[in-house]
Amino acid sequence: MPNFDDCTSSSASNSNDWPAWFSDLQPAVAETWFAAIQAAEMPGLGEGPVNRELVDLLKGDAAAAFTPLQRSGLWLLAGDLDRSHTVSQDEKSPEGSFWHGIMHRREGDFGNAKYWFHRVGRHSILRDLSGMYPELHSDADEFVDQVARAVRTGEEVEACQQVQWTEWQWLMNVS
Repeated sequence: MPNFDDCTSSSASNSNDWPAWFSDLQPAVAETWFAAIQAAEMPGLGEGPVNRELVDLLKGDAAAAFTPLQRSGLWLLAGDLDRSHTVSQDEKSPEGSFWHGIMHRREGDFGNAKYWFHRVGRHSILRDLSGMYPELHSDADEFVDQVARAVRTGEEVEACQQVQWTEWQWLMNVS
């Protein structure tokens, strides 16, 4: 079960108990999404796990409250890489490339993931991840290699998942 961390990237700050990207939601809607996210399994380094509750929410009207890139991130959390890809590939911003890179990393297309992370450029989230997790994320390419190694060997999986979860939270704040 992923929990929202107290840490925030320098590119997004939040003084509430809710993630910053919930700020425009009605409290009842925010509570529903918050509960569904916290009930989800920690996102894998590969495809899945599929979270039916998030899938159902994303298919409903309440998903319109989020930006397209936030929906791309939510589809990743829901375990539907194809739907996330459909959204992120049409977004030409650094954040769109970032989501696109995460999706390819999770599907195991590591070379393509690196291509998309190169298109992200010098994003503050990449710098902040390197500062917080220097042993795993000195840069985006190195983290792709770390994930590939974790998938292949089964070692450092939980540590890579935590980096990926922090990355997801921070990117949701700026998408």
